[in-house]
Amino acid sequence: MNVYVDFLTLIIPFLVLATIGLQLLATRRVFRDTSFEPAQRRAQMWFIWLVPIFGAATVLAVLHEEPASRPKINETRL
Repeated sequence: MNVYVDFLTLIIPFLVLATIGLQLLATRRVFRDTSFEPAQRRAQMWFIWLVPIFGAATVLAVLHEEPASRPKINETRL
């Protein structure tokens, strides 16, 4: 019985933290994406936080790729 309690004591906080991390990642991506109007970004953020795992996964799948970072000064362009 102690093994079961210890397993739940470890796995539940991990799952909660992983879910919050996914939510924060999705929120950050929506906030930084400028291809949508502010009202649509706000709706996506509501969707992320009201439907925790499915909402974040859906929004991340729909969002465009993050813009590439600027090339470094010593890189040559072709």
